[in-house]
Amino acid sequence: VAAAVFPHTSHLRIMSVSSDVKLVSVKHLEDTEKPKLSQVDPVLLQWKGVSYSVPNKKILSDLTGEVKPGEVCAVMGPSGSGKTTLMDYIANRIEHRSDRTLEGKVLINGEPVTSSSFAKVGAYVAQEESLVGTLTARETLRFAARLTLGGDKSKAIDKTVRDLIVHLGLANCADTIVGTVFQKGLSGGQKRRLSLAVELVRRPSLLVLDEPTSGLDASSAYSEVQHLNNLAAAGHTIILSIHQPSSEIWELFDKVAFMSGGEAVYFGKAGQDCLDYFETVGHPCPSFSNPADHVITLINRDFPGKKAADVDDLIAKFKSFQKRNSSSSDAKETDTKSRGSLVATAKKYEAIPRPMFFTRLWALTHRNFLEILRDPGIFGVRLFMYTMLAVVIGLMWLNLGDKKDFESIGSRVSLLFYVAAFMVFMSVAVLPFFIWQRDIFIRERANHAYDVPEYVLAKFIVSIPGVFMLALFTSILVVFMANLNGFGIYLLDLFISLMVAEGFMCVMAVIVPHYIIGIALAAGVFGFFMLCQGFFVVQSDIPPWFIWAHYLAFHTYSFRVFMHNEFDPIDSFDTTMFPSGEAVLKFYDMDDVNVGRDLGILVAWLVFFQLLFTWLLWAFHTGKR
Repeated sequence: VAAAVFPHTSHLRIMSVSSDVKLVSVKHLEDTEKPKLSQVDPVLLQWKGVSYSVPNKKILSDLTGEVKPGEVCAVMGPSGSGKTTLMDYIANRIEHRSDRTLEGKVLINGEPVTSSSFAKVGAYVAQEESLVGTLTARETLRFAARLTLGGDKSKAIDKTVRDLIVHLGLANCADTIVGTVFQKGLSGGQKRRLSLAVELVRRPSLLVLDEPTSGLDASSAYSEVQHLNNLAAAGHTIILSIHQPSSEIWELFDKVAFMSGGEAVYFGKAGQDCLDYFETVGHPCPSFSNPADHVITLINRDFPGKKAADVDDLIAKFKSFQKRNSSSSDAKETDTKSRGSLVATAKKYEAIPRPMFFTRLWALTHRNFLEILRDPGIFGVRLFMYTMLAVVIGLMWLNLGDKKDFESIGSRVSLLFYVAAFMVFMSVAVLPFFIWQRDIFIRERANHAYDVPEYVLAKFIVSIPGVFMLALFTSILVVFMANLNGFGIYLLDLFISLMVAEGFMCVMAVIVPHYIIGIALAAGVFGFFMLCQGFFVVQSDIPPWFIWAHYLAFHTYSFRVFMHNEFDPIDSFDTTMFPSGEAVLKFYDMDDVNVGRDLGILVAWLVFFQLLFTWLLWAFHTGKR
């Protein structure tokens, strides 16, 4: 046997010449000084007769293939060919609905895949990174480990984090933040590797990656796939979608699947086997050409001069080729050896206890606190906004409480309306951050890092001190500068009102696709409720077709408490029209206010929005399409 060794960037390829030409990769010889990657349980991935259609469109059509332990399989094709959909199908992330038809089966070691079985042995890495921008790479991995491995295994967590940082080339940026709109952080390639590392914390045997090289330069893309090759060498089964790899990246694949219009054009070994196949069907790859570019050009129906019949002919030829080879002894042997081992693998994963509810809750709470403290957009900017506005209000109505004339009555009511309405309205500023957090939740929930209750509870717990500080600073400035009555009730009313508004914005964040729509919708709702809360039109004068909004708006109860708190203690005014505070309350139809009852209604709204938020997350944000 003759052998030739070709140096290629940071790895070596050895080409053996025999009756069956094989390419064997020896990856990262310089990595021998690193901690050795631990082996994982072998997982055979198979998909058979996979089809997926919606009304008037077939997205996937009769796809079959398999990836063995230690292999890297790349799924390629032009845009819209169904690559991402196949990744979602394999990871069981397509929701079954009446208007969808899903056929075929996905098997892991011979057993049908379910959401729970995939979560035990597999991990899905989406194309878009969903990471907490204010955490460093090291902190991100530590929190991922605390959520999946438990918080009482600090030594094991530290070792896991250290090993992942080394193996995925994150040592130089381990203490750099991910990055936010306010602060620069990791590069695109580093974020991709960190996203992969987060899923590797629990050592999944199967990795499904959607476009892991999208948006990366050639060097970063090559490095990303090379890291995946290192993982395959440790026994991981890896399948990824990729748009158009370079020649260097092409050489790192063990298997490739080409798709066009949701149908298979080729599935099998990469390298020379793939080129030989296309040569036998009349499309040899020109010398010094990128094989991936050559095939994608052949199967892209959108290219000028490309006839759909030509692509259909390639699809038909591959179907014939697949039928001739479907009963090969190699496939049978692989299936026989692997069948049944999923049970043992699943039991092993089940034997590793999932962190307790309160462990996950504490990890999420701790992470959320760090995010709020570090991201100025979530709390810092809001605190500045509320404080400055409170100063302006205090200066505008300075020492208002010392005045007892007729004009001061209208000024007091206007001040209280402004606080009850606009301070609540300013909660829309937090909506973009809630939507970014929603994307992180969807990824982590889909990968079974935690459940909905602990996420909602952690978010609620963390919001309490922040919102209380907003209410406290505002109350101190407004009440004492304007010399208003009843600081304690004022503070409590404002705090609960802001918490209700925070809950309302949580609901908005899970029902709108984009924060711009959410801000517009929330502004419309708040604006409508302002009209009906009893300031512009008193309760008795509100038209019957709008009276429901008066009782529905939580602004109503907040405003009523503010009014009662301010005017009820006042025995007299220097005007015959309103001789006392009670007369003012009667004029505004608020002489029957019960502070305890109205604050209780606000608390009920707070609980309602949190429960609605929980249900919406549970029902509609599962991570499935």
